[in-house]
Amino acid sequence: MCHPRCGYNETDLGSTYSCLTQPPDTAVRHRAKGHWSNPDYNLKASVRNLQVRNCKSETANHVFHMPQIYSSTEFIRNVDLDAVRPDLQTEARLALNAPLLDPKHGMNIEPAPNGVDFASFDFMDMQQQQQQQRPPPPQQTASQAPSSHPLTQPDLGYLDNFNLDDPMWQADMDACHFAYFDIAHYAVPIINQEKFLTALNQPNIPPHVASLSYAIASLGASLMDGYAHVKDKCYQIARKNFEACEREEDGANLMTIEALQACILVTYYELRGKGFARAWMTLGRAIRLAQMMGLDRMDAPEASVAGTLKFQQTLAPAQSPLEVEERRKAFWVLFIHDTYASVRSGTPVAIDESKITTALPAPHGSPEANYPPMPVLEKASILYGTDYISSFTGIVLMVSLCRRCLNHTKLSLESESSTTSPAYSFWEHHYEIDKDLKNCIDAVIGKMDGQALLNDDFALGLDMNFCAIDIFLHEAAIFRAGKDGLPEVLMTESNSRCSKAAMRIVDGVSLSQTLAEPKKALFKQMNIFAMWPVCKAMQVLNRQLSATNDNAELGHVAGMLRTLVAAIEDLEDMSGHWIGSISHILKRLEDIDSNSMRSNKGDV
Repeated sequence: MCHPRCGYNETDLGSTYSCLTQPPDTAVRHRAKGHWSNPDYNLKASVRNLQVRNCKSETANHVFHMPQIYSSTEFIRNVDLDAVRPDLQTEARLALNAPLLDPKHGMNIEPAPNGVDFASFDFMDMQQQQQQQRPPPPQQTASQAPSSHPLTQPDLGYLDNFNLDDPMWQADMDACHFAYFDIAHYAVPIINQEKFLTALNQPNIPPHVASLSYAIASLGASLMDGYAHVKDKCYQIARKNFEACEREEDGANLMTIEALQACILVTYYELRGKGFARAWMTLGRAIRLAQMMGLDRMDAPEASVAGTLKFQQTLAPAQSPLEVEERRKAFWVLFIHDTYASVRSGTPVAIDESKITTALPAPHGSPEANYPPMPVLEKASILYGTDYISSFTGIVLMVSLCRRCLNHTKLSLESESSTTSPAYSFWEHHYEIDKDLKNCIDAVIGKMDGQALLNDDFALGLDMNFCAIDIFLHEAAIFRAGKDGLPEVLMTESNSRCSKAAMRIVDGVSLSQTLAEPKKALFKQMNIFAMWPVCKAMQVLNRQLSATNDNAELGHVAGMLRTLVAAIEDLEDMSGHWIGSISHILKRLEDIDSNSMRSNKGDV
């Protein structure tokens, strides 16, 4: 196991000790060699149970993340405090008095000496003490050159003299990287961690790697309390570095997978915020860049690829199957984001699904396992009934069905409003999509229910989105049946399907409240993809409110609506879009509550 700060092996305790005593800039240069998600230590125990997320000090964020360091009595009991850097002595003294931790579970295996209760230690108080001991950072004037940190671009003056060379800032960056790979990575699984760390360990970090590093940190910071300032700064610097890649004439830094990954993560960051127009434009840049790299046709026959796009710059060949898979995943994440943006805004998708010749993601994320080659999307049905469909592949298949439903509705409306367009066979396509939807749900979700949905990182969100597609499809059928004057039984059947799907979404939301960490954090990290099914379910239940006069039924439906409202609040809709889309339903619930209160007062 490598130390995440300096990259030395844990058995080399002298090297770990040197990390505490060497100058900060030396330690910074070595920080990227560690494997931060090594299963040999329990990151969750060190981050959550010891509450070091609230402590931004260098040692607390890095030495305290490594329970194995404490497993050596010889090392931890013989540190020479006089040799430790002054800015780290507070934490070093704390480490000398800390209980030894079991490296597998983060549990005490030796009583704390001198009666120190390490588990209840006030890290915030320790942080304040350290900040009082640290000298203030040097003041910069407008005429001074910016920091020479290898991740810094030369025109970052708008960052208010933020000192990127400060070791405390570097500690924040490393903590944010930890948090990203611990949780957020699973929501956007496009980065090979070992490859990223190797790229980050260069003497002079190029702008495409710098952009990716800060994009990762911005998402990691969004997971930690008290890191809002880090999140915003990292986002700004990530964008600045990506724009620097775009401005280069030769395009050497732009035509790299790291530049694309950075743009994807910046897009994801923006999609979760208020500026959707900005996110939509950034998404367009990422899609264009991926198409320039040929990531939408990675597995097409060479003869069909030659001469399709002509750019001066090309993406360097992948060096391993892992790199090939990394590129495939980057494209499929863009495919997912493109579809979400279309649902969110009503704009057409930018990626033409009919022209995709890139294979689906490898089973369970392992391209080197003994699995047959994955098919392209249009032949995905051959995977049904096998165990080759990973959760991520399941999301791709679900998103493809969502696109078909969107296109189905669009073509139907265009056919009705145009006298020149050919007639659209609505019901033929409706039953075809409905059949494919059932088959896909059986293949991806199967008979999962209750605890089985909670055991998979993505199954619960997948199930809710499948239900939303079912609602969307049958709402279109209800509208068309009424317009065509078809028998009432068709609308009754589709209404029943919508009601069942809405109630399953309510059940899914209730299950999500029972999730334990880190799955709860991961579910919230993917909040933008949970908002749509919740809002679709609320629309169905709102129609049921209008269709009933029974007080008991009214109370039951209103109760389910309140469950969904609480879910949206818990998911933290930072954009405000989804809350705005259900404002009329919220007003209706307020009216129901007011009427109920007046009725109760009248009874008294």
